[in-house]
Amino acid sequence: MVKFHNYLMTPIHFTFSSAFILGLTGLAFHRTHLLSALLCLEGIILSLFIALSL
Repeated sequence: MVKFHNYLMTPIHFTFSSAFILGLTGLAFHRTHLLSALLCLEGIILSLFIALSL
């Protein structure tokens, strides 16, 4: 029998999902400057990598 996770968001999942959302909004607002956009993309990729590896 497979036991699924409970539906409450743990603080770790909340941290990485909020980091992803903050990176996404930063990318949406700072598209004119290349360095800011690259930092936001790096934050998005890093948060996705860490969240999927947990």
